[in-house]
Amino acid sequence: MSRSARKAFERAREHCAKGADLLDRGELDAAEREYVAATELIPEMRPAWFDLGLIAKRRRDWDRMFDYNARAASLPSESGEEDPAWWNLGIAATALGRWDEARNAWRRYGLEIPDGEGPIDASFGMAPVRLDPGGAGEVVWCDRLDPCRAVIKNVPLPESGHRWTDVVLHDGAPNGERTWEGRTFPVFDELERVADSGIPTLSATVESQDGSAIGELLQACIDQGLGAEDWATSVRIICTTCSEGSVDQRPDHEHEEVESHSVGFAGEEAAVSSTLETWVARNPDTRSFSDLVVAL
Repeated sequence: MSRSARKAFERAREHCAKGADLLDRGELDAAEREYVAATELIPEMRPAWFDLGLIAKRRRDWDRMFDYNARAASLPSESGEEDPAWWNLGIAATALGRWDEARNAWRRYGLEIPDGEGPIDASFGMAPVRLDPGGAGEVVWCDRLDPCRAVIKNVPLPESGHRWTDVVLHDGAPNGERTWEGRTFPVFDELERVADSGIPTLSATVESQDGSAIGELLQACIDQGLGAEDWATSVRIICTTCSEGSVDQRPDHEHEEVESHSVGFAGEEAAVSSTLETWVARNPDTRSFSDLVVAL
């Protein structure tokens, strides 16, 4: 390497170091200028292209994120398999609906992806996803369709702005964990909602002197194709630091002594009301509900 080439490389590294510091502080515009300067000096500066992709991801600029990670992935890497540039390229391709390229990116990362055309609809297991991570940050359980898309299986609180069976795009970097029945799951942050289910969210106050009756109600809703969530027992308000740490999800039966429950439902109001009335009719002396409203 010539003396001038070495100097250009050192200057490019300095730009990358400044860019990394600015990126950590959330100063995206300034960080972007540093990384662009690095690539102008050394077009093969892989870390600069990768971090430009991270900036584009934060901005939800999927076209640029795709281009930057495609450039990074095309350059030599010390990562071997599980190269994060391929992962982020998969996220960008998924967000853009470029399904063939998404499949290729996930495979290049090292994942087994089924053949097919159009959206990937596979079984990637359950995972907790943090909705609106910059806001309330409600964590819900989801069924993953592919490495970065998941269907919400809980009934989210109305203030989340999300609905039961919405499809969300999520990041791949874990940000906390949840333990359920001895098994630990990484928490992924939502990037954006990609499909609004349009299913109404309702809430009601449900009272029962028999703790097991609430479980009977939830099962009745499932049997009717409705969503149902006992918010009185499933929602825990915790600080951001705790949420991004390790949380043990306690099973609902630990809270069966609660008689008044705030319950969330997902479905048409008439169907929810009918299910509640049938549930009450089985034992009207010990069961009741009130304040059934459409919350979202």
